[in-house]
Amino acid sequence: MSRRSKAQCIRIVTVLMTIALVGTARAETGYEAGRGLITLEGPSGMFINPTSATLPENAATLQYCVFFPENRTDVVGHGLMGAYGVTDELEIGGIGNYVDRNSASGLSAGGPIVRYRLLKDEEMVPQLSIGGYSRFGDDELDKYAVFVAAYKRVPVQEDGFIRSIGFHGGIRNLWVDDDVNPDDTTLAGYGGGEIQMPLRVYAVGEVTTKDSDFNAHVPYAFGLQWRAPGVAMSAAGIQNGNTSDISFYYGIGLSGSF
Repeated sequence: MSRRSKAQCIRIVTVLMTIALVGTARAETGYEAGRGLITLEGPSGMFINPTSATLPENAATLQYCVFFPENRTDVVGHGLMGAYGVTDELEIGGIGNYVDRNSASGLSAGGPIVRYRLLKDEEMVPQLSIGGYSRFGDDELDKYAVFVAAYKRVPVQEDGFIRSIGFHGGIRNLWVDDDVNPDDTTLAGYGGGEIQMPLRVYAVGEVTTKDSDFNAHVPYAFGLQWRAPGVAMSAAGIQNGNTSDISFYYGIGLSGSF
């Protein structure tokens, strides 16, 4: 990553954190924020990309995921994410990744995350958040990112088989190490949808715009998330943009309030 890109990203993340740290609120009850689980990018969301939901005040979560590129075990990716709701609007935490490679030494990296909700999903106004995250470690995993994400929930039949339909959208700017990719920055748009079913089971799908300097294919994912209180799980098929086949992904998380 070039010095200029690093400085630019640090300035943006500093602004985001400054905006986030001025917010305070009381804990919410019964608000459906469309919060997902740990993603390939790290912060909670669909399966690849982060979304706009923040943790309630004084709530915390610890989550883990595993990804099998090409559905093989010679390379396996592991992810870890922990986060805490400082207020209903402000969430902070950290992410970490480890790539286990049979033919070479493993790769590891980790760093902070921050997300701040600007708007709640109310009437015609969608939920809107800004955020940033980074990983520091081996060059292949180094990254800095900022994002803007939105969400709108449409109730269908709260006691029926399809309880609601949700729509996610976002824009993400990513910087990587220029030793890994000379074009060290990429801007991507993404969108997705979720269908809420009984027992807090959600069918989720998403797609991301393709950047030819970073991706051989259009990234997309589809699968299920079980967002039960206290424990949650996800299972998906993911095309991360650089595999030839849809690859298996699994995540699990624990959460609670203080």
